[in-house]
Amino acid sequence: MSFDSIIFGVFFLSTFFVYWSLPQDSWRRVFLTFSSFFFYGFWDYRYIALMLFVIIVAFFTALIIAKSTNQKQRIRWLSIGVVLHLSVLFYFKYVDFFFGSLNGFSDFFGFNIDLPLPNVLLPVGISFFTFHAISYTMDVFRKKVSAELSFFRVALYISFFPQLIAGPIVRSSFFLPQLQYARICNPEFLGKGLQQFLMGFLFKTVLADNLANLADPVFSNPDMYDTSGLWVGALAYYAQIYFDFAGYSLMAIGCAIWFGYHLPNNFTWPYTATSVTEFWSRWHMSLSSWLRDYLYIPLGGNKKGTIFQYRNLMLTMVIGGLWHGASWNFVIWGGLHGIALIIHKIWLLFRGELFNKRTYFVIIFSWLFTQLWIFIAWIFFRAYEFSDAIRILKGLCGYTEGNTTFSLVFIPIIIFPLFADALFGRFRFERGCIHLSSGVYAFFVGIIFAVMLWLKPLSSIPFIYFQF
Repeated sequence: MSFDSIIFGVFFLSTFFVYWSLPQDSWRRVFLTFSSFFFYGFWDYRYIALMLFVIIVAFFTALIIAKSTNQKQRIRWLSIGVVLHLSVLFYFKYVDFFFGSLNGFSDFFGFNIDLPLPNVLLPVGISFFTFHAISYTMDVFRKKVSAELSFFRVALYISFFPQLIAGPIVRSSFFLPQLQYARICNPEFLGKGLQQFLMGFLFKTVLADNLANLADPVFSNPDMYDTSGLWVGALAYYAQIYFDFAGYSLMAIGCAIWFGYHLPNNFTWPYTATSVTEFWSRWHMSLSSWLRDYLYIPLGGNKKGTIFQYRNLMLTMVIGGLWHGASWNFVIWGGLHGIALIIHKIWLLFRGELFNKRTYFVIIFSWLFTQLWIFIAWIFFRAYEFSDAIRILKGLCGYTEGNTTFSLVFIPIIIFPLFADALFGRFRFERGCIHLSSGVYAFFVGIIFAVMLWLKPLSSIPFIYFQF
């Protein structure tokens, strides 16, 4: 059930009206939990049991940890909970990749073990709801939140449908305190939520889906395209993934507001970053902070010296790459970002007086180098095979025999929305409500929505992060 589909609109409005018609906030939470389970089960009802298992494990391990006074027991139960969650994630997301890699390594070294692949169907959103469960368990262990006595509160936190499929990854310390007070149906908040949703709808359906029509053919068959075609396709994906994922995040934030809840911002113009370090403070912020607090810091962070800090950075980014998908291309993508983070750390140590000053030359050079690195890394992220990524990179440099081309006029068309978002983003209307009379407001919203539906491609394209 995609946010840009008619069936979602019917589901959302029905849930909204029933939710606010209930007289007690506790009833609303229970209803919203069941609605979230229905939302997830609409994709495949069999996997409701999987999500329920993850919630049950998180609920009971957190209770046991909270009641334990012995630190060794607390660590033991934390380990049990985290291992169970990671086991679920590993089996459904990585078991085929693991067996396939073992087969490949065995062939490379001359002995064929030929393990059969289980061909496990990947449940949509599994990476997100398992990370929520791990976050809750670890936050209870760290005493950042109290263990919830209400099963439905934990279930709502993990299954809340706006962020269930593709984030943002919400900390339990951010969401659970919101359950302590009654929701209020505030017309001003409804207006802000609608504005967030419409901005996300614009990003997804008008920009990302049309850009996909340029990127998908190129990545599906890179041998067919000449250098200009490859540049257009690769740049289209560079823009598509931002508008697709930022669009989902804005739509999720907007939906949550309509039920009286707030989700954290997930993007702050990442393509304006002048270093990969800055990029990760602006891109998928909920994931980057999650990896920092629950992986990088537990690995030791920067406490054990420079070499260990670089090791921890690389491990964090490689694991972050694997979190996105079971493919060596994602490992390479994470590794490229890890290398860039390490290079930036070294650069900060040894840059000269000239580059220490934030002159226009330094800013432009840093921005160009950073965005080129990110652009190259996205090619590995998107390519179906490692060989396809290499073909595209060679083709971008002119080494291609393809003869299918795209007009270079597409390049400024691709770049303009990114430029406009970066330039005007801080002033766009999602930042606050437009204070108009209800009739005028409804008229403008209707016109904007109609134009977006007209510009939307006929074929619906799934959100990119649904596969993670």
